[in-house]
Amino acid sequence: MRNYSSLFIALSLVCVFESALLAQAAVSPNPTVPVTETEKVEKYASPMKTKGLDSEFTRHMFIDPELASKANKSDQFWLNDIMRFGVYVRPRFESRYNLGFNKDNKEYIDRVMQTSTVYFLIDPNPYVQAKVTFQDARVWGGDTPAQVGDIRAVFFANTPNTINAGQSGVALNSTSIREAFFVLKNKTGDYKAVIGRQVLAYGDQRMIGGANWTINGLSFDAAKLAVEKQNFKIHLFLARPFWTQSGVNGVVSANDPRQNPSATKGTDTTLIGTYNSLTILDSVLLEGYALSIARKWVPNSRNTTLNLQNPSADDPWAATRARQTDYLYTTGFRITNRTAGNNLPKGKAWDWTLEAAWQSGTTGRRINSLVAGQVPEASLQRFVTEREKYTGHFYVAQTGYTFFEKLRLGVLYTFASGDANRADASASTFQTLANPRFSSFPYFNQVAGLSENIDTKNLRSTIVSVTYKTDNWGNFHFAGIRNDKAVTQDAWYAINGAANSSATIGASNSSPVDSARGSTENFNNSPYKQPYGLGRTIYTEWNFAWMYLINDNVSLWLGYGFLHAGNAITQYRDSPLRYNNTTGQFELNNDYFAGRNRTAPDAHMAYMQFNAVF
Repeated sequence: MRNYSSLFIALSLVCVFESALLAQAAVSPNPTVPVTETEKVEKYASPMKTKGLDSEFTRHMFIDPELASKANKSDQFWLNDIMRFGVYVRPRFESRYNLGFNKDNKEYIDRVMQTSTVYFLIDPNPYVQAKVTFQDARVWGGDTPAQVGDIRAVFFANTPNTINAGQSGVALNSTSIREAFFVLKNKTGDYKAVIGRQVLAYGDQRMIGGANWTINGLSFDAAKLAVEKQNFKIHLFLARPFWTQSGVNGVVSANDPRQNPSATKGTDTTLIGTYNSLTILDSVLLEGYALSIARKWVPNSRNTTLNLQNPSADDPWAATRARQTDYLYTTGFRITNRTAGNNLPKGKAWDWTLEAAWQSGTTGRRINSLVAGQVPEASLQRFVTEREKYTGHFYVAQTGYTFFEKLRLGVLYTFASGDANRADASASTFQTLANPRFSSFPYFNQVAGLSENIDTKNLRSTIVSVTYKTDNWGNFHFAGIRNDKAVTQDAWYAINGAANSSATIGASNSSPVDSARGSTENFNNSPYKQPYGLGRTIYTEWNFAWMYLINDNVSLWLGYGFLHAGNAITQYRDSPLRYNNTTGQFELNNDYFAGRNRTAPDAHMAYMQFNAVF
């Protein structure tokens, strides 16, 4: 398989270079045949060689604006004026400590990750363009598996001795194609279609983005139609993240339930969206979007009743339907005075941004309706149901003032709705879509903090920031962040969107010792099943970062974040009682009296990252 992969990459490179030579030959006169002045054809040269790369071709990188400006305008890596190759290498060291705030499991992690990409861009004429990006993502110390007794098994201590096909719990280093798309356009570029594996990124990337802060980022297998005029843009796109049908010539999908019996919600997923923008008087940018995600929902079993105490219970109608569909619709707008590539407005000291989004649709489940405040008898439950509906909403207000073109003081407020009762038919927790980035330039790390420890779900986040740009010593960033729950009954959500709900919440003392992250919550909003006071504050975080441009091709980032647990975490971990769903009684929390899993309130995260772009 490795030989086939190497052969495929080699053939791909040959095809790309051959296409470039053929395109060059098509626009160049035959040197052996005399050509008159009127018959001469002007040689085509990509306008990006002098103007710099379009944003369509730079979305695979996560680099600071100063480095991007210099690297993208370099003409050293162009071949025959129509082809460019590039290299992006990003080693990153991280040290993470106690981000679950658990005295018995402080999760001390040291690691060096590296993302490396090589891309080839071809622009042979005014009507077509193409790009292929090869990417390798790895953790230092990992390599090809070693057999028992091989000396490599000692040197590469963090890799398994052997790996078998389908072995669970093994994360391999990944080499893949991050991008592979072509662009069809008219001569002026006002109308175009982009087809293939690509990175979709819009606005501040809170809804749709490339997640380039992760080691491997996001790519969309998609088709996009675009109309781009001077003052407005209209984009329509369709992507298929997961397919249920697979198996052609051995190419299968991990989410095909026929191949993976554990695949449930998320199979056969379609993303359809439109993202449009209008520039008003060259000073205000107004964006509007509508995003739809449709997913088939496959029940885990064939239960015909739904226990409201168990949030993972199946649809009560599952016995009569093989599957249902989850429809999530997100509509919203964004308005800002950052009209030039999301950068701070030139010549203006004040910048501002407002964004709002609302969600609707159905989850694919039906929930037992309450009759006179009570769950009906089991024989009647399937006849007294209602659809579970999405009702989340999201708001952002951001502003800043820049003094002397060097010092910026900023404030950012984010609200993402929560759900006071996750057992009813209203799913009010705001659903993040394609794992948006945790930060956006030039507002470095001001969406979820350096620690990447929280998602924009059930969240009220207030951030005060200071940025200072020096002439010779780079840029310094400081941010103070307070993260509160929007609804105290709802969970604290991790950056991956999953709830940090503890296994012991609503369980008996016989359950496994809780070593997971957790916070106070109340699933069905019943005050009689709440052994602790519901805390509001999840944690506060203080961030410091330094970004320094070493030369035209390399920059260095250093960052440190300190976290302190709030009462939503401390009141959960230090509660002397637990509620037992089986007996319907409050019981002593044995962990509390044994001193296990108590709060360790302080945590930190530090990193060092190099960005090399050519």
